[in-house]
Amino acid sequence: MTAAQRFVLVRHAEASLNVLRDDDVMPGFDPDAGLTPLGERQARALAEHLPGDPAVRSAGPGPAPRPGPAPGLGAVPGPAPGACPAVRVYSSPQRRAARTAEVLAAALGVPVLADGRLAELRAPRAFPRPMTVRQWDAVLEDRLRRPAAEPAGVESWAAQRRRVREFLDSRCPVGADGARWVLVSHSETLQAVLFELLGLEDALLHRTRFKISNTGVSIVDRTEDGCASLVVANSKTHLARTA
Repeated sequence: MTAAQRFVLVRHAEASLNVLRDDDVMPGFDPDAGLTPLGERQARALAEHLPGDPAVRSAGPGPAPRPGPAPGLGAVPGPAPGACPAVRVYSSPQRRAARTAEVLAAALGVPVLADGRLAELRAPRAFPRPMTVRQWDAVLEDRLRRPAAEPAGVESWAAQRRRVREFLDSRCPVGADGARWVLVSHSETLQAVLFELLGLEDALLHRTRFKISNTGVSIVDRTEDGCASLVVANSKTHLARTA
């Protein structure tokens, strides 16, 4: 059966919290971290590449969107000529994802729709005790191995997956029109999106994970009856010139 829906999943570009070293100490979780200079270049590289990619471009009549300058980089905001109304961009409202989505959506010629259900996992702004990045990574691993647990006060995987499911059910229901949905979010949230779209059980977390890099692009197609296929996983072709 031909795919009726396409999901283009994009992790935000490199942010300040992504360059911390294993032994760096985190007093708490920073939901407002902005992009690094490299992250800005990554976002621009993605914006220059994705609008011309047939995987995202509409299959309908009319010209494809033309990439243009991104806001904050010398651009005049507004839709690009030939923008495709079938492409819809949803983003986490958190700064690093919102900025990445802003740059990308300007090139696609469509608005960004923020949705808090695409935000990263919920965690304390101040931990009971500061922890190193290595310890934080251990907390993230623990929550995947115990989906209902809330280690160190961090949102459980089960709760995160539930809000992702609510987003998909309300914004991108099975059997809806053939839009291309571009979702700009975070590594842990996109992990949940992939598990939800592909219908994977939580038990698989003990041996299966998806690699999700900064501005890595994954694509999932879904048919009218809800059967999903992973088409592209963590593509970073657009980053070839940003290192």
